[in-house]
Amino acid sequence: MNRVLLVTAVNPEADAVCAGMMGMWQPWTAPATTGPSRGGPVPSWDRQLLTAVRLGPYLGRRSGSVTVLAAGAAGPAAAAGTATALATARAAGEPFDLVISLGIAGGFTDRAGIGDLVVADALIAADLGAESGLDASSGKPAPGSSPAGPASGAGSGAGSTSEAGDGTGGFLGLDELGLGPSTLFPRANVVQLLVDLLAGTGRTIRIGPILSVSTITGTDHRAAAMALRFDPAAEAMEGYAVGVAATAFDTPFAEVRAVSNAVGRRERSSWDVPGALAGLSAAAAGIAAGIDTLTTVLPASPGSTTPSRTGTGRTEPVKPAPGVGTP
Repeated sequence: MNRVLLVTAVNPEADAVCAGMMGMWQPWTAPATTGPSRGGPVPSWDRQLLTAVRLGPYLGRRSGSVTVLAAGAAGPAAAAGTATALATARAAGEPFDLVISLGIAGGFTDRAGIGDLVVADALIAADLGAESGLDASSGKPAPGSSPAGPASGAGSGAGSTSEAGDGTGGFLGLDELGLGPSTLFPRANVVQLLVDLLAGTGRTIRIGPILSVSTITGTDHRAAAMALRFDPAAEAMEGYAVGVAATAFDTPFAEVRAVSNAVGRRERSSWDVPGALAGLSAAAAGIAAGIDTLTTVLPASPGSTTPSRTGTGRTEPVKPAPGVGTP
């Protein structure tokens, strides 16, 4: 049996995921001969329950082969929680076969709209690195740096580029600093399978890079700079860290996000967090329903890191299955 670990940041996300895993409520009728319960009225509804599981110092929830863990917000917490869960499961002789970073996110304009589900074909550490270029106050090159180069896409990692567009805000990614890859690629067959499973939710599915940042974008200027540099679909905080932890255990990984807001100026009045959480529930239901299918693809192509992006690098919408799910 393939075991899947779903890693969220916070408990409201985990709760939404668990609600989707438990599935639709089913009517339950007590036998005609059964009298009133001493513990109170007999419930008129019943559903599949989740089991609490201990993953080191963390408490997860499990249903069948799927375990949900709220590891904490941002990269450090996500990496620590994911690595601990993987190590604990492996030591118990029940290793996880797939790790999915799952949560809500901001969507980039014209790439992913509010209510969409985004499946990552690249997990990018967008702001881990070093500033480079000209010193804005003196107009002279900063010691040991060079003027920022042209923008580059996710396929080449986080390349040197100027967010300000004037040569004063260059950036060197982890790979350019010799500190490891700035971009992690999930297996292409896992990405495609997740797209197929989520199409049944009735929501629009987008495929594209998802940025992991340590500081959420809050201005239109920074959103435009990120869009120019990476051509991303969404921005969150944990996916890259979850991928790093999974890679350390040679475990396939993926990232799925429900879009709650547009990346840019921070206007909470335009956000739809409840709708995004409902999207997480739908996504979790689709993933849980497709565990048997996952069993057929996870053993394939071990170690594959082939990206599944379209040739243009733009995110492509996937039409929902007609008449299935809710918009």
